[in-house]
Amino acid sequence: MTHPRPLSSLSHPPGRLSSRQSSSSNGFHTTEWSVLARLDTPEFADALAKLCQQYWYPVYAFIRRRTSDTHRAEDLTQAFFCKVISLQTFRMADRERGRFRAFLLTAVKNFLASEYQASQAQKRGGNRDVFSLDFAVADQMYRRNRTSQSAPEQEFDRAWALSLLEQAIDRLREEYEVQGDRLRFDLFVPSLRSSSLDYPSLASQLRISEVAARKAVSRFRACYGQHLRNAIASTLADEDSIEEEVDWILNVLKAN
Repeated sequence: MTHPRPLSSLSHPPGRLSSRQSSSSNGFHTTEWSVLARLDTPEFADALAKLCQQYWYPVYAFIRRRTSDTHRAEDLTQAFFCKVISLQTFRMADRERGRFRAFLLTAVKNFLASEYQASQAQKRGGNRDVFSLDFAVADQMYRRNRTSQSAPEQEFDRAWALSLLEQAIDRLREEYEVQGDRLRFDLFVPSLRSSSLDYPSLASQLRISEVAARKAVSRFRACYGQHLRNAIASTLADEDSIEEEVDWILNVLKAN
């Protein structure tokens, strides 16, 4: 689990996308809310498990900030997702809510507020792993990203933003690997963090002209922006709010 910080790319995103563009590009046709709407279908369990896998780190960061006991935070995180996977949490979800992150945060707060649920949290959710959670890496990320003054809600927001960035970078990596261009991906990733690149060196390594290198990096950044907007769109009920959510991510990351 790695979380790049492509603030440079976010600060200068490609042009605004219509809801049609954001939902259809690169095969993204569904939202997280539409996953929850398929509660009684055979494929729901797998889809929900994938959704939980994508967003478990923000839940862990929130719980970790609420308790000084690292192991307790791990146990509660597993217990929360055991409940989610069992469909008890999301069955009553209000699918008209605009942002999936707001719903998930409320669900976690309600879970922690229940003394009964907290008392039922045994080691790794009662020795039942709902899926593999790399808590060692998560704790490293938490320690690196948290600030002494941050509230649990701020930890959740930052972790949520980083999770979306990771989804975007993962999709971009997969895209370049399918094309057999992993070298280009590795060489271009720094462009998401800084606009200052050694283009002559890039051109030499790729055996192309400097002009072609600049164009290739520009396409790379644009593709990243598209993947990020696809990831954001999947968490919204109203895809017209994508640009607002991009601004929110920028503010969350710059605040820390």
